[in-house]
Amino acid sequence: MALVRNHIEKQYVILCEGIDTVNFLIQYLNSKTLSYDQRFSTEIQVFNFGGIDDLDTFLRTLKAMENFDSITRLLIIRDAETSVGRANSMIHNALAKSDLPVPTRSHLWTTEDTDIQTAYTLMPACCPEPTTGALEDLCWDILKDEHACRMKKDIQEFVSQMTTKYNSIQAHEHKSRLHSYFSVNEKLISLKIGEAAKAGAFDWSSPKLQSLKELLEQGFE
Repeated sequence: MALVRNHIEKQYVILCEGIDTVNFLIQYLNSKTLSYDQRFSTEIQVFNFGGIDDLDTFLRTLKAMENFDSITRLLIIRDAETSVGRANSMIHNALAKSDLPVPTRSHLWTTEDTDIQTAYTLMPACCPEPTTGALEDLCWDILKDEHACRMKKDIQEFVSQMTTKYNSIQAHEHKSRLHSYFSVNEKLISLKIGEAAKAGAFDWSSPKLQSLKELLEQGFE
């Protein structure tokens, strides 16, 4: 099983923004969709680097860990939030401050002649052309239930009305939308994203995950 630990055990390391992304990714790496290559579940270690402002600090902590020199691939996954440009700059700056290779753009592994290669990708798109948004937007797009399309339409209308009439959830509409879906699905009520992933909420074979799968595969090259 893909690992999440507080010490370095694998050569291929992924740093995720927050525990929800960590648990989502762990379920994906161990899914049947990726079972064609056991390295997804056995050769990758996942760390939670905290919030978007914590990457600098975590990279310093990671570099101080025993076995850091054994890492050959380092992938960073975080939300684009409201600005792709700002997300790019924050990651570039954090890597540069830690004297690590800086990719020229998102979703591209570095090719410098160094012991460690780095890459990063931005949710929700996780592709070479990132868009604003977050993990919850990706989860919304890959919901698996057979009634998901009809339910999502009604939930979107409800959330939009709450935003328009009461201006109460505007800043986190993406979270309210997803968790409203969870709350009306008997097997998903009150679950967090990682728990919902484990319960089978998401379609791991969705085309929305194809670019992420390709980036992960490239890390094995």
